[in-house]
Amino acid sequence: MSQTRIWDKFLTERDKKVLAAAGYGKRGGFGTRPALFIIDVQYNFCGDKPEDILDGLKQYRTHCGREAWDAVAHIEPLLHLAREKNLPVFYTESARRKDMLDSGVQVGKSHRGTEKTSIEGTHATRTVEPIAPQPQDILIGKRKPSSFFGTIFMSHLNFLDIDTLILTGCTTSGCLRATAVDAYSYNFKVVIPEECAFDRFEASHAVNLFDLNCKYADVIPSAEVADYLGTLPVRPPFTVAAG
Repeated sequence: MSQTRIWDKFLTERDKKVLAAAGYGKRGGFGTRPALFIIDVQYNFCGDKPEDILDGLKQYRTHCGREAWDAVAHIEPLLHLAREKNLPVFYTESARRKDMLDSGVQVGKSHRGTEKTSIEGTHATRTVEPIAPQPQDILIGKRKPSSFFGTIFMSHLNFLDIDTLILTGCTTSGCLRATAVDAYSYNFKVVIPEECAFDRFEASHAVNLFDLNCKYADVIPSAEVADYLGTLPVRPPFTVAAG
């Protein structure tokens, strides 16, 4: 009996026939040197507490609803496993200036483009406390959807000899997707634990997971990712040697 996927109810009968005939969605598999990446799991996307999205939007117009905190609950055990294995853990953080000049065309595209909930160093742009970064983690300051664009992310991945990126966070249709496509383009194996991704639009979340799973990533249950992490050896803590 086939597994029901989150996107099934959004696919047309034609879509299902094309999927069956065209050969998309083959499993890419895991590598041997993974890193966990937590993308934009910040208060401005999650809210200060779990609440319905229409209530949360009154405080943060980037709010993604209760699903954000549901995802945090699934990210947390993966984060613990990654730390136990001494795997690299990356986070994004907002790098935008107070005058928002470096937001560029986003200011013109979004009705919330000039709102100050994405400014560097504010409560709104802090990662939520249950999965907050620790001193050994690597923070990637970004201004655009892809975590690769205009950042030092690739340099760190090269230095740490990473071959697999486990991507979590939000939004599925935005920063997570942009990062996944770029990671695939750079020939990393890309894994997205399904319960660890979230978005403010239900249809967009589901269909983007479908598309990513078809072409760019393995979208699989977080329990399967946890099983994979459990098989890995404990690595020595990574450090930068003194020059």
